[in-house]
Amino acid sequence: MKLAAIAAELGFPSAKVHRYLVSLIRTGLVQQNKESSKYDLGHVAFQLGLKSFARFEPLQLAESILTELVEQVGETSALAMWTDKGPTMIRVMEARHDFATTIAPTHHCPLTFSATGLVFSSFEEPARTEGPIERELEQNRATGRVNTPKERAALAELIRETRGLGFACVRDGGGDGFGAVSAPVFDATGRLFMALTVFGRTSRVDSGPDSALARIVTSSARRLSEAFGYHA
Repeated sequence: MKLAAIAAELGFPSAKVHRYLVSLIRTGLVQQNKESSKYDLGHVAFQLGLKSFARFEPLQLAESILTELVEQVGETSALAMWTDKGPTMIRVMEARHDFATTIAPTHHCPLTFSATGLVFSSFEEPARTEGPIERELEQNRATGRVNTPKERAALAELIRETRGLGFACVRDGGGDGFGAVSAPVFDATGRLFMALTVFGRTSRVDSGPDSALARIVTSSARRLSEAFGYHA
């Protein structure tokens, strides 16, 4: 939100609100986008929200499932949710070997060529995804990044495949040398709640649709969906 909108919402003068925002930025509770001048939650507020969210019982089950996945397949596993910046990792459980995929919590996943992003492109409400997808396709074209869709028709085919399978499989998406399988987790209303993903180097991981990894990830995602009250 911009300063004027925040001040109007609170009913305070802009100068007074600005002083408060400066203090909140120093604590990390608020951040300001230098290009748009808009204010948003800072990294400290985001982490506090995640810690509070983690107390929710199904989230505790989700963490135990991540641990099980790492132990079972020997590769990094993660949970992602939709935020104002798109699909964002909220929990990451890294495998313990020299070739393990390292990915930061709060990492934002591409919508057009990551397995996690394709789950959101395929199952999230279009009103949320359409704008970010168009911007990302434009960026794919501008950068010429390999193994990425450049046009809407190419992405539509990936979405069709993902919906048909019920999960997303990616090998070397964006030319990053990694493979991944990601499956949707639905809430009690049948809406996409999060994505459960396993990552690994293509030399170590078979991320094909008929792979053992795909069966394990989709089974785990179904367990989580049931914990959130979803019944197919």
